[in-house]
Amino acid sequence: MTLLLGLGIIGSRSADQLIAAGYSIETWNRTKKDRPESTTDLAEAASRAEVILCYLRDDQAVREVFSQIRDQLNEGKTFINHATIDPETTMWLDQRCRATGAKFLDAPFTGSRDAAASGNLVYYVAGDRDLLEEHRSLLDVTSRETIYLGQPPAATVVKITTNLATASAVQALTEALEISRRYGVDPRAWHEAAKLNGCYAPVMGMKIPSLLENDFTPHFSTENMAKDTNYAIQLADSTGITADLNHLTWARLFEAEMRDASEDFSATVRQHQSTDLELEEDVEISCSRIRVRGPDAERYLNGQVTNDVRLAEDGRVIDACILDAKGKLQFYIHIHREEEDFIVQGPINLAREIHTRLDKYIIADDVQLIDESQDETAYLSVINETQRIIDGIPRWPNELFAGILPLEAGVEERSISYTKGCYTGQEVISRMKRAGKTNRHLVKLALDKPLIPTKAKLLLESEEAGFITSVASHVRMGDLALGYRYRKFSEADEFDIASPSSGDIIGRAYTR
Repeated sequence: MTLLLGLGIIGSRSADQLIAAGYSIETWNRTKKDRPESTTDLAEAASRAEVILCYLRDDQAVREVFSQIRDQLNEGKTFINHATIDPETTMWLDQRCRATGAKFLDAPFTGSRDAAASGNLVYYVAGDRDLLEEHRSLLDVTSRETIYLGQPPAATVVKITTNLATASAVQALTEALEISRRYGVDPRAWHEAAKLNGCYAPVMGMKIPSLLENDFTPHFSTENMAKDTNYAIQLADSTGITADLNHLTWARLFEAEMRDASEDFSATVRQHQSTDLELEEDVEISCSRIRVRGPDAERYLNGQVTNDVRLAEDGRVIDACILDAKGKLQFYIHIHREEEDFIVQGPINLAREIHTRLDKYIIADDVQLIDESQDETAYLSVINETQRIIDGIPRWPNELFAGILPLEAGVEERSISYTKGCYTGQEVISRMKRAGKTNRHLVKLALDKPLIPTKAKLLLESEEAGFITSVASHVRMGDLALGYRYRKFSEADEFDIASPSSGDIIGRAYTR
């Protein structure tokens, strides 16, 4: 008779395979399971078993349960450990089996829920090779391959380190997908491109379809992967290896475990989602910094920007636009005072262009422009990205970009003054305000799918109705976006989403 310990995701499915193959089997679980072959009398079952298969969760569980059946072990029995445990516990099992006369195989597996259900696990095995051959037919029922690695704890070490590589690969994958989609690359297209790249690994093919559906049904739980990665850190420490990536991967898994330990370990993708607590925190970004100095600085700057720079007093930061003669946006900037000078801040990569644009119109003004963009103190505090999208606040270069009209982006109230003197583009802006119409306007959107990319098109009955500019995810509110809706579709509140790569429909968007 074979006794199987542990009826989790893998153990229960392995038990099903053995029963279907006609093996005489009993199962035991620390929490009683309603299965016909299950027993509650662990010691009695162990005394009758010739082979004991262990699929328990971790080293603590293995040590506790083994200690309960140790007195039932003898020369006629074999203990095969399939649990992923630390090397110390593996050697502890080996030594204690030898002391009782029982035989021991170190045999952790690789493979998740579906592999176990189809009998396609892979066992890494360390121990006596003849003992492996003696039990190979039993192991073959639940596996497609068995790899012999020498003496314990070799199999344990391989299992831990391959799990680390898998966890790190998925961590890198989720970051790659998130970066790509925020730059307007459809993750579906990214997947097709990656298949032809040297980075491609089977785990990508396994995880990306689930990530695209926000499906975290556990194939291998976050709880177990966090445990195994912690074992990898211990291995590295014991051998004097500096393992910074180990620690980062474990930290992300630990965060995911605190959210829901039962989810699949690919739920580390949720690190890109914001929680309500995080929404209270602003962040700092580096920015350009141009000092406007001189007796004519106020008058000159008021002739170049849409807002009234006289409002930038007492530490107040004001927003403003720099426009071309047609009223179209060239730069979106922030202005504040430092004593008698004005400080103009904008995107760090546009420092030279902003400086050139302002300098172009200095003719007879007593004004000096000083580019301080390389100063380490050139930072701008901005609102958290998810909160920004929830609130519908546009930013450069997503919603605010060269060529857009300020009124289309909805920045009129905080960045345009209609009472100060003239500035470049003022006539166009004044006409638009009187007309009250724009060709497009910014809207807040809710998305029905995760990993929707920026630059995706909004379609209504196959006609282009707008496009997505920013995306974010929130643990409570789901996937959110900002985008532009064309005036023709101003009454519409539901759209198909077309991939910017393939044009295929990849989701739905709803105004919120």
